[in-house]
Amino acid sequence: MSASESVVVVPDLLVSLVFAPLLTVVGGVTEQAALATLSGGVSTFGLWELYMGLLLLYAGVYMIGFGKLLPALGSRIGTGPS
Repeated sequence: MSASESVVVVPDLLVSLVFAPLLTVVGGVTEQAALATLSGGVSTFGLWELYMGLLLLYAGVYMIGFGKLLPALGSRIGTGPS
């Protein structure tokens, strides 16, 4: 990897390292709020919270974590796909 490639790759990895856990935590908190709202009865807002929580968890864990971050870190340490 050349120096010009690492200028682009390293900040991208740092952003992914920040956003993957952030989206996951916010998704978990949103899911807890949805369950609290839905425990009082089915409401449109509770269902919306449930959907948004699942969407945030999917984005944080699967799209950024497994789809982008894990392969990039694996190739950086030499154990992942190149």
